[in-house]
Formats: sequence, C-alpha cells, structure tokens
Amino acid sequence: MGSASSRYILTEVPKYATPVAEARGDSCKTYDYVIVGGGTAGCVLASRLSEDPNVTVLLLEAGKSHEGILPSRIPLSFTKLLNSEFDWKFSTTPQEKLDGRRIAWARGRVLGGSSTINAVIYHRCAPEDYDAWEKQGATGWGYETMKRLFLKAEKYLPEAHSTVDPSHHGDSGPWKVRGVPLAPASETIVQACENAGIRSLPDFNTDEGTLGVGAFTAFIDEKSERSSAATAYLHPGVLQRPNLTVAVSITTERILFTNDADGTPRATGVVVSTADGAPKYQVRAAKEVVVCGGAICSPQLLLASGIGPAAHLAERNVPLVRNVPMVGENLLAHFSPGAMLFRMKPGTTWDYLYSPTSTIVGLLRWLVFGTGPLSTIGGQVGVFVRSDDPRLRSPSRGPIADLSSGPKAPDIELATAPMTVIARGTVNPPPGTHGITMGPILLKPQSKGTIRLQSTNMWDPPLIDPNYLATESDMNLALECMRITMRIARLEPIASKLDLSNPPAKPVFDEFWPTYQDPDTVSDEDLKTWLRKWGTTAWHPTSTVKMGASPATSAVDTELRVHGVHGLRVVDASVFPDQVSGHPCAAVIAIAERAAELMKS
Repeated sequence: MGSASSRYILTEVPKYATPVAEARGDSCKTYDYVIVGGGTAGCVLASRLSEDPNVTVLLLEAGKSHEGILPSRIPLSFTKLLNSEFDWKFSTTPQEKLDGRRIAWARGRVLGGSSTINAVIYHRCAPEDYDAWEKQGATGWGYETMKRLFLKAEKYLPEAHSTVDPSHHGDSGPWKVRGVPLAPASETIVQACENAGIRSLPDFNTDEGTLGVGAFTAFIDEKSERSSAATAYLHPGVLQRPNLTVAVSITTERILFTNDADGTPRATGVVVSTADGAPKYQVRAAKEVVVCGGAICSPQLLLASGIGPAAHLAERNVPLVRNVPMVGENLLAHFSPGAMLFRMKPGTTWDYLYSPTSTIVGLLRWLVFGTGPLSTIGGQVGVFVRSDDPRLRSPSRGPIADLSSGPKAPDIELATAPMTVIARGTVNPPPGTHGITMGPILLKPQSKGTIRLQSTNMWDPPLIDPNYLATESDMNLALECMRITMRIARLEPIASKLDLSNPPAKPVFDEFWPTYQDPDTVSDEDLKTWLRKWGTTAWHPTSTVKMGASPATSAVDTELRVHGVHGLRVVDASVFPDQVSGHPCAAVIAIAERAAELMKS
C-alpha cells in the first residue's frame, strides 16, 4: 500500500482526540466504538464494525503504520523485523530453569500487529482444540463455528505446485492465503519424517486435523507479498470510510469508567498520549471500548485501569474498579528447547542466501518477478506429532501428562527451515556454513505463567513470567521432543547429507551440538545442559484474559465481555480458553470475525 491510504492514517492527535483539560460534557470527541490496539484482531474488528455506516469507529495503535516496511512485505524477511522499531521488544522475568536468562518475546508494535512481523504461517490448528474450548465453558466457540469463520476470512489462491484442495478453503474473504514451493532441503525433511512413520499431509487446514508432516500454507498475496491483517482488512477502500478513524503512534494509558445506576462499572472512554509524560488526550466511547492489545498488553491495560485481581492492584496502588481475578493469570506460551542445527554437506541448503550478492539477486527476483526464495517462507515444513506415538517414543522417557485437546491433536511440533537459522535469523552464520534448522516445540505445556504490572505506567513494560518448565512433565516433554528431532535427522535422506567430518573432541554445547549426538544414547543431563543454554520462546502467548462462563475461572464471558463490567470487551489471543496446538494467527482473526458478528447482532 502506498500514499493512497497514508493520508487516511492519522498521527496528529487533536484531529481525533480532546485534551484532557478540555474534555467536559459534549466537548470530548466521541465514537461509538473505541478499539485499543491496531494489531491482528483490531484491524479485523475495525474493518467489520465500520461496514455499518451508522456507527463510528476509532482504532488506536501504539506503533507506526505498516506501510512502506520492505522486510514486512517480503515473506522470507520477517526476522529483520525482530528487535526493530516494529517490535515491542518485551522480555520475560529471569527463568529459573533456563539458567536465569531473560527470554526476548517479539510482539508486533505496528498496524497489523504480529501479523505484520511474524513468520507468515497460516494454520488453523487442530479441530479438537476448539471443541475443547467448548468443553471448558466457551459455548459457541467449537470447531464448526471456527471453521465457518476461517472460511469467511480467507481467500485462497490456488497454485500449480500446491497439493492443497481448494474446496477446504475460503474463496471470497479479504485475507489471502496460498501454498508455497519447497526448497530441496525441505523435501528431504518431509521424506525423513515419512521414513519415521509420520504420515504426509497435503494440507494442515482440513477436518482431518494436523497430525503429520507437510508444507505450510502462508498468508501471501498474488504479488508474493505478506497479506497481513492490516493489508487485508484496512485496504484503501476501507480506510476511506467516513465513519472509520485509524490513528497510529498513540498509546492508551488507561480506560475511563463511570458507574451505572446499579453500581456496575461502565467503560466510557480512554486516555491516550504520544510519549511518556506528554500531554494527555481523551476520547469517549458511546457504546463500547474494545481492548485488542494481545495477550501481553491487554491484561496490562486492564490492570492499570483497575480491572483485575484485587490483591495485585492493591500492591500497585491501583484504585479497584472491578475485582476480576483471572486477568493476567493463566499465561500459556509455546516453548522450544532451542533451534537444533544440523550441519549438512554443501549444495543442499539455502545458506547461500546469506551472501550479499545472493541477497541482492534474490531481492531483484522478488521485486521484478515475485518469485525465488524471498517469495516463500522460512518455516516451510511443519511436523506435528504426539509424544505418545509408539513409533517415535523413547524407551527411557519420563512421565508426560497428556494435555492434548484430543487423540487426533498433537502436543509436539517440529518447525523446520532449509537453512541455518541462528538467534532467530538475526545473526548470519559464519561463511561456508551449510545446515538445516529443526526447532522442537512444546505445544501444550503444563506450566502456566502470569502478566503483572511493573508499575501503573503503561509506558513501562509489564512483568512477563511464563514460568517455563515448572513441572516434571514439561521437562520430560522437552527432552522427548529433542530426541525425536535428532532421531528424524538421522534418517534418510537427511542422514547421508549430514556433515559429520569434524566432530569436536569434547562436548561443545553450541547450536550445532545436536549434529553429533546419538538420540538413543545422549544423556538427559547433556540434553538439559543444552536446553538451559538455548531454550527459548516459540512465541504465541495466549489466555491471560481467558474466556469462559464463570467469573471464578475466566475473565470474559462467551461474548468476550469483561465479567462484571459494562461496555468493555477484549478481542485477541488473550481470550483463548486454552492454548492451540499450532500457529494462532488464523484463530485470532477468526475470533475477531466472530466478535464483530456478536457486536453487530
């Protein structure tokens, strides 16, 4: 998108908000709906609500516009966005089981949110994930409902090389999705998994579920550019609506409340500013304030506004508006023991792309023809398995709790790339390196964490404690998925392409350490030493403002309204009743589609 839409995205606060000192009575700028957070869910909601010309919508985004960000447009270049100005640059509290390290948590701070900076993977996850939501009290959010919403959002673009059956996909939604061609090294990973007895799937996004190995589909458009929530839902035709106002570079500091006649708090607006200590402005919401800040910022804003556990708010001297004990609780996040790198013989991987000359050639190929490696994704092949699969199970593994959502749902993913990926791709490997990356992921960890206020100032990051590996089951699952990963790497056609020519004389727990280990004889202690050094987030935080029927066990009801508060909803991954067994971007968009339907009905 270019300048045609830029003029509809506001940065001058007085155009849409009123200075706090002047915000009295009818003088305050008012909108029917004020949406806090222009991320994945916020873009969808703003687009859908503003379809009704009789309502006014204000969308507030803390980050900048998504326009003109070249690394975001290029599907393979998402790692260039990590730790950039478009990333919140969050980090966790020190993690005891990871040698006290703080783990960086990338989240999108830009219009479109994490859909603008993530790995571009379209994945509906396991159908049983959503049926499990219903069983936990989220009535009306089962798989059949979610499937309808997936189809509503999607516009699948058939590809000659793809094995995907288009009948399983939507054809008229705004969000463009397509298959991607595989690199030769990715093909070898698929074949090795098949030789391990893992079934090959032509499409992860069907009623059959996700157990198996296959190529991911990706949200990429006809021009081989990322199709984010911003580009899909806030295209120029939407931004030109007179009843929609989109503002960027503006942080919401707190939600404002009054009390209804029965004493119930009602959200009536928000206070915003452009910088810490800068002048404050106010906007009023005639109907609702909708918080779409994601699993970190949404609970932070609620807590800073007096909505949350009374004891924690008292600790931070926040005036209590409503005691909602589950706000900031139940943090669930996918965990990886670390990206396992396997040295390969030359000529089989995409590591040549790290050379400056190849980068320029690849960029020109993408710009002119929309083809080449830059037009596809790095995480091309996914492997979804169960830890109790007898074909993969290690004989000596410790006890692992089955937290999967059903017998056809996985609890382990292997995220793979046909190249060496060091430090999330933010560091180039040494020249002459050839390798593949296989990242084992715990999809259903037992450990739960929290989001807490560091201070009452929304300009200070919250305290993020995922509580990684807090249980014996999680540690055993981490060890098991490491062994499974190494076992697959020892199968053909990968095995004969491994470069085992110069093994270190003694254990060196670097990124390539897994190359030289026998998965059946390597000790648990060595595996633990490695994961304490390299264990990290696999992103996807959820469930910190979880949805459910009871205020005792959830923070919002099944229409996403905060328990005990009028005029306030939350719409994003924080409302997931439980973690999904895969990549959640499609689920977040589906939730926002459903929220818009509920609000318009």
